[in-house]
Amino acid sequence: MQRYVEQLIEDLEKAACQPPSMPFIEPPPHIAGDPVVSELALIPYRTIEEWSGIKQNAFPGIFSLSDEQIILINSAIFKLLESLHIELVDKPTDLPPEALYDIVTDNWDYPVQYLPSSGFDWELCTGTPETCPYGGFCNCGDELPDEEPPSPAKDDDDAVLPF
Repeated sequence: MQRYVEQLIEDLEKAACQPPSMPFIEPPPHIAGDPVVSELALIPYRTIEEWSGIKQNAFPGIFSLSDEQIILINSAIFKLLESLHIELVDKPTDLPPEALYDIVTDNWDYPVQYLPSSGFDWELCTGTPETCPYGGFCNCGDELPDEEPPSPAKDDDDAVLPF
């Protein structure tokens, strides 16, 4: 398995060094002057598998890997994502490496845009604990503390009339 992991890491690093070429689409005149808007409007959504050329089934299951191998593969995955200007913005800070590996590779077929000028914010949290891929590590089910509205002024002389 070690040789396979080394080859997978090499493939991830190679893909990171060769970001995809931009689809050649001539932007309409009204957005041609703004590359950020042009990319956003004209770059298609594709899976990370399509952008990188690395198939989702190339990633072994976590039970086949050592902790060190998972950490090394995660590092190579995030180098690739960085080269694609994709940032996983909602990753919980206390997420263990094996859970991160499992979640990212399970979502390798998630459609994203390759936006070199502005980047793509990749969000996996669904907002509901039952379907969130982060499971118990996510705070999506936490209630926000109730905030009390500011109390009106107690002194009638300071009161502001609504009309």
